[in-house]
Amino acid sequence: MLISKKINLPYIGRNNKGIKKLAKEYGVTGVIVVSAKRISFHLENKEFFYHPGMAKLRIKEMLKGKTDQMVKSMDICPGDAILDCTLGLGSDALVASYAAGPYGTVTGLESSLLIELLVREGLAEMRDEGETLMTRAAERITTLNSHHLEFLTNTPDGTYDTVYFDPMFRHCIKGSPYMDAMRPLTDHSPLNCLVLQEALRVCRKRVVVKEKKGSTEFTRLGIHRVDGGKYSPVAFGIIIKRGGGHG
Repeated sequence: MLISKKINLPYIGRNNKGIKKLAKEYGVTGVIVVSAKRISFHLENKEFFYHPGMAKLRIKEMLKGKTDQMVKSMDICPGDAILDCTLGLGSDALVASYAAGPYGTVTGLESSLLIELLVREGLAEMRDEGETLMTRAAERITTLNSHHLEFLTNTPDGTYDTVYFDPMFRHCIKGSPYMDAMRPLTDHSPLNCLVLQEALRVCRKRVVVKEKKGSTEFTRLGIHRVDGGKYSPVAFGIIIKRGGGHG
């Protein structure tokens, strides 16, 4: 009942009815299901629920002393305040939060109300699982349902150390039922120079944009420094703020 109030949608008891039958009965294409196990979104035959993705493996690799390319590109230091403008599934936010340590913070923006809700609740459930590196990282993430340009415009200069963008759904994995369920909920619009100008104003150190390796987006946006692993399919465009410290 509380979830339905948060997103201003009617609460309907299932009464042992299947998802397809409920959707047909109420004339809807998507259904949010709240159970004791989790909150999930069902679209036709596809289901989306929160999952940390590769974050756990990436953190384990960092514990072994390996370099995470995103963390390196973002130049994350202990205690950093990070703004993730495209939260999505929150996997990058978890890794960034771990890298920033116990005194760091991550604010994650998600323009889709439903995705933000599912990720927020998923992170909250993760915090209840016990004391681990992942749960502590989850505790330091604040999620907000907001479009990044609106948020940036209303944020004072130099509020965050690093501002990060990963417009992942413009190049979503084809044929993935999990991603297909999310696709209709996401903002597919590309970044623009105004957004980057605002991000540069709001950051203290740098702005980082994640894209496919070889993407023409970096050229279009005027980003000249691009880093990435030799065999990685992704690359990171970096804009250093003048006087922002590390190069």
